[in-house]
Amino acid sequence: MELHYSITPAHTEAWIAEPLKQELLRDDQQHVQAMGTFARWQSRFIGPVMFTLCLVGGCLSIYFPERTFTPEKVIAMVAFALIFIPLWWRFSGRWIKHLQARIAATPIKPQAPLRGLSQRLIETRLRAVEGTYCLNFDDQGFTLLNARGGQSSLAWEQIASVQEIADFYLVADADMAREGMACFIAKRSDLMPVEEYQQRLQGFLSKCPVAPSAH
Repeated sequence: MELHYSITPAHTEAWIAEPLKQELLRDDQQHVQAMGTFARWQSRFIGPVMFTLCLVGGCLSIYFPERTFTPEKVIAMVAFALIFIPLWWRFSGRWIKHLQARIAATPIKPQAPLRGLSQRLIETRLRAVEGTYCLNFDDQGFTLLNARGGQSSLAWEQIASVQEIADFYLVADADMAREGMACFIAKRSDLMPVEEYQQRLQGFLSKCPVAPSAH
């Protein structure tokens, strides 16, 4: 037995707001977590990095502009290092602590351009369900086909969740439910006679081992 229906932009517009909000919140949390980890490593290594940059910079200032090594330059570099290192350990502590405090005090916020890009990518993914569908079901289970060639199949005993939202039933097995995925089964269709569609839809729901629950 078959059901034919479509998921339109008007459908997704009605339910996309909350999933989009949750996805963006999750994306922001991951961004803040990643930036927090980077800030902690940055604070930890700011001292060694600044020490290396200053030491290398001083040696390079002796090496340039002639770009040749002479005994005099080598002696000057060694002398610079011998003077710089104890001075660094003596006086750099307060400066490094100030830099670490600045890093720790800088608020971590999602950058507007990146958040806008994330929103468009997430919205595009959520709208990927739009299109026409053909649902075939029998005594063993069902197969859902879309116009782009995508296919999902479940045996009746695999179904672990049937959730009801405004215009759809969301049917999923345990793995799909954990990942926030589902097969969208429309409550109404413009592609079939109303009475015939509703009769077949009730036949489909009667075979599901799980009763629909409100989402």
